[in-house]
Amino acid sequence: MHATETDTLIGNQPEIYDLGKRPERKSWWKRLKKRFKDETHVHYKGFARPEGRQETVQLTQSQIELAERAKWDVKSCEQDASFIPTLAICLWLGTQGVLAWILIDFVFFATQARRILFLVFTVFAFIQPRDKRFFTWKSFAMQCSIYVIIVVAVFLRAITVFVLALSIAMPLRFPSVGLRLGEWIALQSQKYFALKTTIEDPEQIAEISRSKRSLVFALEPHDVLAYGCFAFHPALKVLPEGRARDSMHCLVSSAMLNAPIVRNISAWCLCSPVEKTYFRSYLSEGSSVVFCPGGVQEVLLMDPNNEPEKLVVFLKERKGFVKLALENGSALVPSFCFGLDGSYAYYLPSGNFINNLSRAVGFIPIFVLGRFYIPFGIPRPNKIHVVIGKAIECPKLGKNTTQRDIDEYHQLFLNELQKLFDRHKQYEELYETRELKIS
Repeated sequence: MHATETDTLIGNQPEIYDLGKRPERKSWWKRLKKRFKDETHVHYKGFARPEGRQETVQLTQSQIELAERAKWDVKSCEQDASFIPTLAICLWLGTQGVLAWILIDFVFFATQARRILFLVFTVFAFIQPRDKRFFTWKSFAMQCSIYVIIVVAVFLRAITVFVLALSIAMPLRFPSVGLRLGEWIALQSQKYFALKTTIEDPEQIAEISRSKRSLVFALEPHDVLAYGCFAFHPALKVLPEGRARDSMHCLVSSAMLNAPIVRNISAWCLCSPVEKTYFRSYLSEGSSVVFCPGGVQEVLLMDPNNEPEKLVVFLKERKGFVKLALENGSALVPSFCFGLDGSYAYYLPSGNFINNLSRAVGFIPIFVLGRFYIPFGIPRPNKIHVVIGKAIECPKLGKNTTQRDIDEYHQLFLNELQKLFDRHKQYEELYETRELKIS
């Protein structure tokens, strides 16, 4: 029996293969192409943006800084320390050194009579009433005493005392001569120090100025002489046009407004005593002021041999200007002057006696070497950069100002001053590694 018959009997059917036609199969490259197409094909789904929704863009810190820097108003001047600018600096800052030499001359070389006359004149000069806007019998008596000293100086042929006493008797301002001379000094000082100014938000200052509100520009540091305040003189046109620039007053130590000759030149440069009566009067009438809140006390904290990388400012206990700003609704503007330190080489005596004396008379007995190493000379022509930060707008609280309000805005001012220094020190070669220490 054949195998086919046996398989049929037991029920096994043989497999039938159709060898006539091969099933269709895609080639390997078509299968690979189809697989690749299926796996990489992206199906996009339409997206309807809700109405009123705006697209937000995340900016990096560097982009934010660049956007802020675009608002800055930067002005600079080429340096010129030739004869004419140097002459202007001698007339402005050199007179203080001349007074120091006059004092040395009378102490060691003058006759007994002239020495006594100079001592009497010094006493009467420094007890002159500081606020001379109103007539009082005390001011009249003091003025008469100065005239008596002038007559005695002529009799004794004390020419130096005569000139010094005459400067006390003269009026502070000469509208036709003195103020023009003050503008000339400011313009020449701009060249001497190669003044550079940066205003971080000029639009804000212009807006406050248009609203006829006053601004308090607190400029740090003081250093040996806080001459950086000249950058705010209206003749330089640093600030935006408006009342803030045109009504600017520089508040300085009262000793400068009592010292002969120095008082006249300071007044020609629009300086006034940094006292509450003047401060409050200017703010109440809408005028702006610039001053150094740290004052001469910062000089006592200067020590180049101890922590030279730290720049010390004396501000933690200086809250009076914040109180006056809150009473009048004035804006506080933190400002900083780079390049002041190094203008003088100096020797500063220490001790409690020196500290008490500086508080009493308004200046510190310090020995300085200026340009060309001349004792009590003019400062070296260092390039200075005055940066003016964003204004801190204060509410007008009047007599309702509390100590809590003063502390709050005072701390805000300190924080903004610290940030201002940190933002700009990277652009100053001598300040990149230095720190601002507020004490």
